Amino acid sequence: MTVFIVWLIAFAVVLLLALKAWEGALGNLAKRWLPAQLQGDPAQDRWVFSIALAVLGATFIVNPISMLLTLILLAVLTWIGMRLAGWAMRRAKLH
Repeated sequence: MTVFIVWLIAFAVVLLLALKAWEGALGNLAKRWLPAQLQGDPAQDRWVFSIALAVLGATFIVNPISMLLTLILLAVLTWIGMRLAGWAMRRAKLH
């Protein structure tokens, strides 16, 4: 129960900070990273990205080791995928 309370508090704090930062750097960063097809209504984007960042931030605060291991695993899988895609593109004859 204590972990849940800490997670809720961390979620609320990160959510408020993300919502405040949306008009500044965070919103501009999202606009630069997202392609035009994925950009929707800015008011909805603000809430979706802020909630997603709050969930990730709160989970990272409560359980950092699992999050780090997950990030390392995702990085390794992405690296392997990129290497396999590069190998496949070199093997494919694109005339």
